[in-house]
Amino acid sequence: MTRIQLFALAAVGLAAAGCSYTSTTEAVVPPRSVAVVPAYAPPPTTVVYTETTPVPAYIPPAPPPPAVGVEAFRDEYGFRYDGRGNRLDARGNIISPHSTTP
Repeated sequence: MTRIQLFALAAVGLAAAGCSYTSTTEAVVPPRSVAVVPAYAPPPTTVVYTETTPVPAYIPPAPPPPAVGVEAFRDEYGFRYDGRGNRLDARGNIISPHSTTP
């Protein structure tokens, strides 16, 4: 090798060595205080939730049941029904739902 090549090689090596950087940092952890942290944790407490519903002050009475055999309405075909949904004949008698004759 020639003298210029050796000089160039040494210059590159020194430049590479000069670019490297090493840093060391030490962190100090404070000692643990024994008076602050208890040695054991107390047992967890059990919380019981109870749900209470208030009683209403006034409960309206239930309406009376519809009368049986008294016409309440007619459908679009002219059939009569009482308040409980029973089909009625011309005299107000209940027609059996299993009956196939009008």
